[in-house]
Amino acid sequence: MRQERNGRPTPGRPRSEDVSRVIVGSALQLLRERGPQGVTMEAVALHSGCAKTTIYRRYRNRYELLRASLGFVEGIPEPPPDLSTRQRLRFLLGQFRQGLEEVVGLRALAALLRGDEDDPEFSRAFRESVLQPRIDVLLTALQEGIAVGDLRPEIDCPTVVSMLAGSFIARSAMQGTVPPDWADTVLDTLWPAVAA
Repeated sequence: MRQERNGRPTPGRPRSEDVSRVIVGSALQLLRERGPQGVTMEAVALHSGCAKTTIYRRYRNRYELLRASLGFVEGIPEPPPDLSTRQRLRFLLGQFRQGLEEVVGLRALAALLRGDEDDPEFSRAFRESVLQPRIDVLLTALQEGIAVGDLRPEIDCPTVVSMLAGSFIARSAMQGTVPPDWADTVLDTLWPAVAA
């Protein structure tokens, strides 16, 4: 369907952004179901129903396809402005969890933990598109907490973020699942050490 005539779609090729959305949606679904090794140009073409040539016109290689697909995970909603520093951190930890569990899947995280040698293209795209944006917003929240006097000025923000994010990754790796109250538990544990 391409254009609308009298409010009704007419036959024709889908708009370019629709095709791109189908391609990246297929790549993300394959990532969740099969892990990163299951995301190949051939598999995405088969799953999406798009020709490989159509995919290659948009993405020169698998890395570009992975980067574009994982880029859909980048958008992190802003916490409501009236939240306390602790509530803001809890909100952002929820977004961290949602991005890893529901959007890309824990198979993707497991592949990253195995190391770059297994799939360097995926590891690079995952770090750039999924992990780094979430680490950055947590760092910003800690720095803002220091600025408003909620957190101790001497805390090492990168270390605190590593402890917060690392606790999720460690629980996933060791237990295969993370309890629903994970964000509250990790904040309860760390809060006495960081609160002003």
